[in-house]
Amino acid sequence: MPARPEGAENYDVPVLTDGTVVLRRLETRDVPQLAANCADPVAAEYTTVPLNYTEDDARWYVEEFVPEAWRTGREYNWAAADAATDRLWGTVGLNALRGTTADVGLNFGPHARGTGAAEAACRLLLDHAFADLGLTYAYWMAKVPNWASRKLAWKLGFRSPVRIDGFMEQRGASVDAWLLTLGAGDPRSPQTPWDGPPPPAPARPEDTDRRP
Repeated sequence: MPARPEGAENYDVPVLTDGTVVLRRLETRDVPQLAANCADPVAAEYTTVPLNYTEDDARWYVEEFVPEAWRTGREYNWAAADAATDRLWGTVGLNALRGTTADVGLNFGPHARGTGAAEAACRLLLDHAFADLGLTYAYWMAKVPNWASRKLAWKLGFRSPVRIDGFMEQRGASVDAWLLTLGAGDPRSPQTPWDGPPPPAPARPEDTDRRP
């Protein structure tokens, strides 16, 4: 198994930051934003969060599930917040720990899209996982066709995407997934040209609604 973060048995979560994003312990003050993030339709479509997510669900996750997972070494989840304001962007963590490998899991709210917060948070997590916890490989699973998730993995250097039909469990159903791999010694930048859809073209003046 990977090394346990120091103090994990006491839910003593290491703080990781690049000066812009900070990974820290989830706190009760994060409950409203976490609930909003998980109730977002994109989260419902592509992650395993329960449908009709409420603040009660978020409170249970923050106050019961996450602390117990840290104490037992089952998985390690951080709050990813704005380093200047402490506003919660989302969550990121290591789960499915086995041997010296783990899966990366994350969920960020709509307000984080386009800010680079998810990429920064994942870089902090991966640096800690490889350098401090001794991981040899990290894996990334994205539900097909979550191209945004797959592109983030590509930016981080994850490679060798494989599609496995029915591999991902989502609320009791089996759905298709892409799996990607990042080794401890791999570059943290794209290893191949992007093979997904191009970004949407910016709107032209004639495409905008000019009604008063």
